[in-house]
Amino acid sequence: MEMEKEITIQIICTYEKLHSILLSKGFEIKEEYNMKDYYMIDSNIDIDNMKSLDILKKCILVRDIENITKQLLYKYKKYDEKGNILEQGKVKCPIIDIDKAIEFMKAINYKTLFNIEDKCIVYTNDKTELIVQLVNNKYIFIEMENKCEYINREYKDVDEMITEIDSYKLPCIKDNYFVKKAEIILNETLYR
Repeated sequence: MEMEKEITIQIICTYEKLHSILLSKGFEIKEEYNMKDYYMIDSNIDIDNMKSLDILKKCILVRDIENITKQLLYKYKKYDEKGNILEQGKVKCPIIDIDKAIEFMKAINYKTLFNIEDKCIVYTNDKTELIVQLVNNKYIFIEMENKCEYINREYKDVDEMITEIDSYKLPCIKDNYFVKKAEIILNETLYR
């Protein structure tokens, strides 16, 4: 399992405003891509009496990063009592065809719980790399990962990433560095 560290914050302004703020802080766009995740779970699991994070631990994702990769994905996350992520990792299995992968999952008795459509925009400046995520045309998140792809930097721990993101004073929900977009969408789906 590939282990990693990341933080995610929720932004409370428009993308246009956020883009303007990031440009004013020396950021530029390095990459844009679209991602669609199908969260699937074994149909035999009774989710009615489960907490949302426990449901997500049972999900397999069928992921399509347009024109980049397609994969089956399992995400492992361990949380503290406040919901902060203590440890996380993922296992990826490359696939060729999203529709066939979903058909396969259904054949082994999995069902789709919900989908996340995510427009990802990677911003960098001389010291920071951020991924702005526009989720389901409704939410805006910023994710930071400990291993940066475009700049020569690796964060030693989550606290270093938190200090860095706080230094930009972005319009976000304060003091929540582990926003779980999948949990938000799952809860919207289950409790409409």
